[in-house]
Amino acid sequence: MVSLLLLGCRPQAAETALQVAERAPQPAAPAAPDASEPAPGVLPRCRPLASEPAIAKPGSGPAYALVDHVGVVRIDDGEVTTALPLAKGVDADDLEMTAGPDGSLWLSGWDGVDVLGLDGRVRKVRGGAGPRYEHLRVRANNDVWAVTSDIEWQIVHDDGERWQPLRARRQFPGRYDDNKLAGLAVDAEGVWVSSWNGLWRLAGRDWQRVDAPPGTGTILWLWTYRDRVIAGDGERWFSRDGAGWRPLSWPHTDDVRRAVGEVGLVAAPERGRAAVQLAAATAAGCTVASEPLAGSRVGELAVDGAGRVWLATDVGLGVIDGDGRKLAEWPLGSLPGLSGRVTQIAVIGAGPWRLPSPRPGRTWEVVGRLKTYKQGTPLANTAVELCPSPYGDRCPQGPSTRAATTAADGSFRFADVPLGDLSIVVRPPAGHPECTSPFTDHGHGLDPAVDCPVDGPRCDLGELTDCRPFEMPPSPAP
Repeated sequence: MVSLLLLGCRPQAAETALQVAERAPQPAAPAAPDASEPAPGVLPRCRPLASEPAIAKPGSGPAYALVDHVGVVRIDDGEVTTALPLAKGVDADDLEMTAGPDGSLWLSGWDGVDVLGLDGRVRKVRGGAGPRYEHLRVRANNDVWAVTSDIEWQIVHDDGERWQPLRARRQFPGRYDDNKLAGLAVDAEGVWVSSWNGLWRLAGRDWQRVDAPPGTGTILWLWTYRDRVIAGDGERWFSRDGAGWRPLSWPHTDDVRRAVGEVGLVAAPERGRAAVQLAAATAAGCTVASEPLAGSRVGELAVDGAGRVWLATDVGLGVIDGDGRKLAEWPLGSLPGLSGRVTQIAVIGAGPWRLPSPRPGRTWEVVGRLKTYKQGTPLANTAVELCPSPYGDRCPQGPSTRAATTAADGSFRFADVPLGDLSIVVRPPAGHPECTSPFTDHGHGLDPAVDCPVDGPRCDLGELTDCRPFEMPPSPAP
């Protein structure tokens, strides 16, 4: 399932997006007025935010990052705190986080739904009994919608008193008996549900099938923008216009995810680098490529009410302005609590104006020894790489990438390894008798925040077994 992030916030005027950037010297603009790919450090003439009417509603608030093994980290007025630690046994990947219109932060997981207020207090609005709720959409404290993660995939509604199931996936009939629900959105027209069997809308008490936008596929992703629904299939995007659909000029990238800000900006992740394409949300205007952050990909993103884009990469967290210029970047370990992968981002209103300064992050000397599975012999003269996870076919260059070759005893060493979600990629020599089968696994995961000591600079991983069969035999009985 693809997680699509939309912030329903109370933004400031679009022009305020540059207030932070204007503290820095302004370089000369490129000669071509329609340049969509600015040179590094050059402010483009193309201004996506200028294409949208501004919403002049003041308001600011904190930014939240859900960090693996840590919890909800709050960034507010230059201060960074862990607002809600992860409970023991809770995986950050099992939580869904979204902002409410009153500035609250809603978190849904297997143990229920919690609400974190701006004052730091937490209240539970649903206990742990029953399935996890997904696609959480908060219109008000007494108007919350979600989809259950059980086999029924029901649409549920909270009126402030109780959660009530309204419709199950089997009640959206069509071609597929095992119908799945792909998206949920709520706007002034009603509740919209995208399923394998088409698009549906709840208006009053009646569920109605709605014709999908022309030329789109069978499965649609849903957003809302300024209280109207937006639907798209990854290549084409449309805004609901009366009883029909109006095509949008959103940037095309290989990544289906988008972040839409109520200020009028849409951000689309690029494939293969930590950067985004920026465009106006509904006006046909220009597209700007942002300056890249460190790292090889964008993991999560959000647009705040000031027109800034918050990006979680494979190596940290950063902020760019509406013109695509980098305003701040925090590698993992450079902020309190930012010690693991950021799985989700949410920003309240215009977000914090004063962004914290990064501190030096800690590193480790990582050592280990490779041996083969069949004979338990040292895996000598073997290329070993440390890569961001997942790395694909090639290890992308970045601040955490390292390379080494094992010694005769299979030992290897990586120096100055930072925090991150990493992979140790093992490439045995060609023709190695124990590693030539295509049905063997090579490599290991590494998360220094979990696998390395907190009080020492050396991280000894011990013996690591490689050239393993795909399906390992069961462990011997105790």
